[in-house]
Amino acid sequence: MGYIIGTVMSLTVLIVTIFIYLFSNDSLVSINVTATQNVALINITLPVEPLGPVIVQNSSGSTISAMLIGDNLIIPVFGNGSFMVEYTPVITVLQNESLVMNVSSQYPINLFVSNNVLLTQIPINVITNFIKVNNGIMLQLAPGNYSIGFMLEAPTVTKNKTIISNPGSSTGIIAASNQSTTSGKPGQGTVSPGLGTMIYYIVAVVIAAISALLVYLFVIRHRGTEVNPVIVEGLNPTDKEVLRALMDMNGEAYQSDLQRKLNLPKATLWRAIRRLENSGYVQVIKEGRVNRIKLVRKPKLD
Repeated sequence: MGYIIGTVMSLTVLIVTIFIYLFSNDSLVSINVTATQNVALINITLPVEPLGPVIVQNSSGSTISAMLIGDNLIIPVFGNGSFMVEYTPVITVLQNESLVMNVSSQYPINLFVSNNVLLTQIPINVITNFIKVNNGIMLQLAPGNYSIGFMLEAPTVTKNKTIISNPGSSTGIIAASNQSTTSGKPGQGTVSPGLGTMIYYIVAVVIAAISALLVYLFVIRHRGTEVNPVIVEGLNPTDKEVLRALMDMNGEAYQSDLQRKLNLPKATLWRAIRRLENSGYVQVIKEGRVNRIKLVRKPKLD
């Protein structure tokens, strides 16, 4: 299900669905845009400032050129159809090593938070729904201007070792300084984290627990005594093709067989599978060097 949110040129209706993914080692903004009438250009406002290139693909998976002017993305269409916009968002690293992403959107947002990411800041009044999915939680957020704060799961600290993230990652650098050790028998030692580091992670866990409780209470207050979360479908044409193919193939198939059946580029198919896995529709099962894709939740397709 998308949202009818505005017009492009004259009387051209756009359907826009936005997903923001927060992973432990990466983040991604994914926007599905459909023009239901013929138009030369589509002009949409990006909900989060992009860190690098913005990739735009049409429904067949082909990359097309677009113009980014400020926070406005202009896509040449010369007709109608669906488009996928993906990019890495700008994320600010604070002094306490927590991360903040600033959102400014006139559209509803679906926020996926993986299991190893802790939310530390989000306005409770913008949360309209939530659901637990395979690898985390999906929050449904109202349009508006707000900040989303989060922290990554604490890395394993080993003696005299510094752990840093990929320098190219948009989530910044996380470092663990050398820790003091206490030894029992000669040649043996155990890691003893500094008091500041220990307090830091205890506070993070407490904040995350309080945030989860507030979200739960907020939804109950606005929905009654029973919470029945519903996720916005937000499926683009490629996602629907993959789901239909899986249903035709008795609910599971190898990725290579799916690619042959759908005749999609490998990268395009994998992005669709990843989106569907994070949204709780499919499960990716590793079998040696190949992936088996299993349908775990049947969608309502047109």
